[in-house]
Amino acid sequence: MSKVRTVFFDLDGTLWQPRDVVLPAYHLAFERLGKPVPDEVTLLDTMGYPNAEIWERLLPGASAKERMQANELMGVAEQEVLSQGLAGPFPGVKTTLKQLHEQGVTLSIISNCDRHYLQAVPDSLGIGELFSHRFCAEDYRGLTKAQILRKLLPRFPEPAAMVGDRHHDIQAGLQNGLLTIGCLFGFGKQEEFEGADHLIHNFVELLEVLN
Repeated sequence: MSKVRTVFFDLDGTLWQPRDVVLPAYHLAFERLGKPVPDEVTLLDTMGYPNAEIWERLLPGASAKERMQANELMGVAEQEVLSQGLAGPFPGVKTTLKQLHEQGVTLSIISNCDRHYLQAVPDSLGIGELFSHRFCAEDYRGLTKAQILRKLLPRFPEPAAMVGDRHHDIQAGLQNGLLTIGCLFGFGKQEEFEGADHLIHNFVELLEVLN
């Protein structure tokens, strides 16, 4: 295979560990909703899913309006927690991305998150400037990550790779014929990586795969 010219990255569980931001934000959001907070395992299991699916899981008996309110409250809470400046990328992320960027590789994020989250998180992590584009599910409502990626690919130099930690990412890469790299340090279970071309145990290993 020719040298990869474009890499698409998932965000949560791939570029950073959102636990210390997302869990406090969930607690704030549920407190403001006046509803009991689900257990930590349930909350973390939603990571990487589209927001509509997240609130269907966390508020199964709620109306569409209540779920929309919950999502809005969560967005505000995330901003509050991020503003504390405690978030950071996984070890090796910044140096690895810088090296790829200096090699002329086009770097983009494609995430199931909302637009505000996509803008706030990479900038808070100090890596936002390294990405030429950021894409989120909110801008492509009703489409899976694989379908979003299919629409985007003609805009980018190929060959391309998809890097992520959940089955949405692996399937997006496989269904579009991309080199697919699974991050074992994220939230995905082993079975979610079936079919991936490579598995990495830490972010720095990405350089070995791509070079």
